[in-house]
Amino acid sequence: MKTSIYPRKFNSNGPAAIIICIALLFSFFSGNAQSGACPDCFVASFGAVTLYHVAQPGTNFGFGFEAGSWNKDESPFSYFMGAKMQWYKASTDKSQNSADRIHYSFYVKGQYEVLNRLYVVVAPAFVNLSSFETEAGVRYVFPITRFIGVGFEPGYSFVQKQYSLNTNIHFALP
Repeated sequence: MKTSIYPRKFNSNGPAAIIICIALLFSFFSGNAQSGACPDCFVASFGAVTLYHVAQPGTNFGFGFEAGSWNKDESPFSYFMGAKMQWYKASTDKSQNSADRIHYSFYVKGQYEVLNRLYVVVAPAFVNLSSFETEAGVRYVFPITRFIGVGFEPGYSFVQKQYSLNTNIHFALP
């Protein structure tokens, strides 16, 4: 009888599912906090959920989602909470762990409307639960219907010193 001395491999899908669940819970609680009745502090806004694809040099694939309050009438400022995952290309270094190629981050994004449908965005992020990153860029949104819009968001990461392009689809929550 042959016995294997290799330990069981860790399933890498578990941490990603946990991260997604935590981000969705934060988004839900943020929306509930904003929906409270406060006639003196109300700013006309609507909830929004955004799904996006990330294109960045050195990555194979990346995606993310965010949710938050999109202010339209009384204030040009909006904010979102989100999460992003990126898979970086394998290096030729055989000693590199494959887990080091996956970057996940949590962020809070602020956006300021400059022109109609053109926004400046800044997003400080917590990457891989070990470091901080800040990304700045612009976002332009094309409305498709009353509740759906698509957008482009070129940005620059200050710590990684890299450009990226997010292609977004926004869903307004009535």
